[in-house]
Amino acid sequence: MSKKKSFKKIILIPARSGSKRIKNKNIIKIGKKRLIYYTISQALKIKDIDHVIVSTDSGYYAKVAKKYGAKIFYLRPKKISKDYSSDLDVFRYNEKWLNENLGYYTDIYIHLRPTFPIRKISHISKMIKLMEKNFDKIDSV
Repeated sequence: MSKKKSFKKIILIPARSGSKRIKNKNIIKIGKKRLIYYTISQALKIKDIDHVIVSTDSGYYAKVAKKYGAKIFYLRPKKISKDYSSDLDVFRYNEKWLNENLGYYTDIYIHLRPTFPIRKISHISKMIKLMEKNFDKIDSV
């Protein structure tokens, strides 16, 4: 019987502070909680995740995210926190930081946006299982 591969998985929640249309949209209050709370709360309920990381350029956003249980390993550089910055830039920076500072190399990233809190944890878990099962064949779900 072969041993099941153990994947290194993180959830990355990008939350920059420079929104122009809705100021501080990632941390606006929805009910009694800030918008980012709902995504962090869901992420923390997913099994077998090594890190739930919020990538932000804001010290205040970092404080809010830590309060809700996310990890903040760094403040994201302003040069990759602009309107035109790509998600790929954020993921590359995060992976480089983890490699260089923690010796950690991610197999599977789960990308959750704080501005889309209406999702089911069961759907995220199913996507993770699909990635694990087809790890050598697919690169995203």
